[in-house]
Amino acid sequence: MTDRLGSSEWSVAEARSVVPQLRHMVTTGPEYDAVELFLALCDYLDQLHGSPGFDRILPDAERSALALVVREVRSRSVVPDEDGERLVQPVNASVTLAEGRALAARLETADGYRRELGLALQGLFSYLDQLYGGPGAFTELLTSGERERVASR
Repeated sequence: MTDRLGSSEWSVAEARSVVPQLRHMVTTGPEYDAVELFLALCDYLDQLHGSPGFDRILPDAERSALALVVREVRSRSVVPDEDGERLVQPVNASVTLAEGRALAARLETADGYRRELGLALQGLFSYLDQLYGGPGAFTELLTSGERERVASR
C-alpha cells in the first residue's frame, strides 16, 4: 500500500508538512480555501483515526475495519442532528465538501504546488469516500459524538 495521497507526489506526512507552509504563500483566493479545507479534513481524519491520528494511509485490512465502524456509526444516526453539528462544511474551511471537490478538480489542472495541492485534496476525498462506503459517499461530517465512537473502536 502506498502512502501517497491519491495521484499526488506527496505522502501523508509530506502533505501535512507542506500544506500548512502554503498558508504563508497564499492568503486569499481558491488556493487559500484549498489549504484551509485540506487542514480541516486532516483534523477530521485525526479524530476518526484516534491516537496517533492521521499519519498514514491505512493498509487495506485496517482501512476496511475503520470503514465498517464509520458505516455502522452512520447507520445508527437516524435521529436528526439537533445541535446542527452534522455539517457539510468542515470547521475552519470556507468551502463546503461539494465545493471543495470542485476546487480540488480545478487545482489539479494547474501547475506546481497548486496541482499537488489539488491532487492531495482529491486523495483525501478519495480516502474519506472509501471510509464512508464508496465513490462520492463522503458528503457530510460525523458529529463529535460519532467521531468519538469511531475513534474508540
